[in-house]
This record gives sequence, C-alpha cells and structure tokens, in this order.
Amino acid sequence: MTAPLAPRLAPRLAFAIAGLAALLLVLPALPVRADPVSDIVAALPAELQGLTRLPGPDGSGTAFVVAREAARDRLFVLREGKAPVEVSEAGEQAARVTGLRSEADPHGVVAFVDMGETTYELFLENGDAAGYLFQPASN
Repeated sequence: MTAPLAPRLAPRLAFAIAGLAALLLVLPALPVRADPVSDIVAALPAELQGLTRLPGPDGSGTAFVVAREAARDRLFVLREGKAPVEVSEAGEQAARVTGLRSEADPHGVVAFVDMGETTYELFLENGDAAGYLFQPASN
C-alpha cells in the first residue's frame, strides 16, 4: 500500500512557497525595463529640439523624419526593413523644413520638401534603398 499523497507533497509545497517568497523579496530590487520610447527620449542629445515623423505614400513602406536641431534641420528617410538614410544636402541648407509631402510614382517615391523660400524634390527609387536624388524643384 502506498503512503498518502499529502505527506509526500508537504516538503515540496514548503520548498515552492519558500522559493516564491525569496523571489518576491528579490523582485523589487530588479530594475524595471522602460518602454522603447522612453529609452529613445532618454538618449536624445541636448541640441535636438524636436522630431517629426511623416508617413510616406500609402503602401510605399516609406516615412520621413525631420530632426530639428538648434542650428539646422536634418532629414531622414525610413524605408521598411532598411537602415535609415540621411539626406545630407537638406542639413546643409540654411533653412528649416517647413513642409513635406510625398507621392508614389512608377519608379518609387517623390517627396517635395519646402525649405524656406525653396522647394526641393527628393527622388527615391524602388530598387535602391540607400540612394536618392535631392535637388531644387524643376517647376
């Protein structure tokens, strides 16, 4: 005849309760993981005054980020699954980005970037995630 189940479980149950109590004592001492947005905000450099993310055309997998710094604006292109690309020519202008609109075309995405009194065209080809053409608008 086998021994009753309760006497065999008592030592295991006591051990489990002791382990749970020890875990509860240790948990408050562990650092709480912040959300990713909070981590990004904490890492922002002091000269950064603002960030704006603008979606590209529907279904294009493209977005734009304007980073406003004390002395200049920087423009970045985000393409789904690719590393961000900075449009360095935009940062070299002596004007702020005041508007950005984009549309899909048969070859990729065209964005119109207003900087001061000048509008620039930004051409992004579908097959070249890192390449672009940034120039004053032709019309």
